Amino acid sequence: MEYINELAEANRKIELLYLEKEKRDGELDLANLELIFQQEEKVKRADELILANLELDFQNSEKKKRADELVLANLELDFQIEQNKKRADELVIANLELDFQNEEKERRTKELLLVNKKLSIQKVQQDDFFNIVSHNLRGPLHNIFMLVEEITETKVESEVAALKELLKETTAILKEILDELMESRQVISDLEIRSEMINLKEYFFKICASLRGQIRHSKAMIECDFEESPVILLPPTYVRSIMHNLISNSLKYQSPSRTPHIRVQSKRVGNKIVISVADNGLGIDLNKHGKDLFKIRKVFHSHLDSKGFGLFITKCQIEAMNGRIWAESVPQIGTTFYVEFKDQP
Repeated sequence: MEYINELAEANRKIELLYLEKEKRDGELDLANLELIFQQEEKVKRADELILANLELDFQNSEKKKRADELVLANLELDFQIEQNKKRADELVIANLELDFQNEEKERRTKELLLVNKKLSIQKVQQDDFFNIVSHNLRGPLHNIFMLVEEITETKVESEVAALKELLKETTAILKEILDELMESRQVISDLEIRSEMINLKEYFFKICASLRGQIRHSKAMIECDFEESPVILLPPTYVRSIMHNLISNSLKYQSPSRTPHIRVQSKRVGNKIVISVADNGLGIDLNKHGKDLFKIRKVFHSHLDSKGFGLFITKCQIEAMNGRIWAESVPQIGTTFYVEFKDQP
């Protein structure tokens, strides 16, 4: 009986061991299945990783390709920018050249207009000049021919001497007329005038010094006011001549009923300077003589020294400098001459 119990116990233990083995086999099968699943997952993930790496390689290749394209595009852009800058610089230079050419054209046009204006003025002046030459030389020359003929025919020595004196006087008058005509002709022909900065007060005192005899004789009071515009850019010779002619005219045509009072003044109007010479002399009837005031050989008073050249020459000189002259006058009250010069610094 004991043997049977032991055998049963042994069978029970074997059965337990068998069950444990089956259990372990089941667990091992499960473990193998898990291991197989894990291996399959690893293979799957490895394949996915390979695909991912291939995708990454492709993307890197695309990035590199695009980076290369971007480098090329940047190089092209830099080249275009340089080209644009170069063209912009060329355009600036071209515009500067065009501006320079336009300025040159404008300057030359102004110079040409100025020369044409001067030539037009000169033509009118020359027409007047030749008319005056033919008119004013005819009389003295006719007298000379007549005197020469009389001297040739006269036998009386005293009459010959008298005729020679008359001939000498007529010849002197003819020479004086010719000298004055040549002076006015020179002014008309002078297109090239060199300007300098001139101190008006300094020139005024020099002119007064040259007219000291006339000023002392007439007891004239002459004053100046150049405070507003003390200097002027003009040819010195013309300034001296213009001021001398206007001041000497005021002395020449003084009123016998009062002491001469002459005032010379300068004023600035924008870029212009106006010089005025005012007196309290005989005055001029401008309603009657205004159109002839500056014409050659025109006189308006019965004065021994009146020749009609001074104002004509003065006007020619002023117009040669692109200026203008005009007058305001009341008979027996006085006259003021105004001279305007443009483009003054």
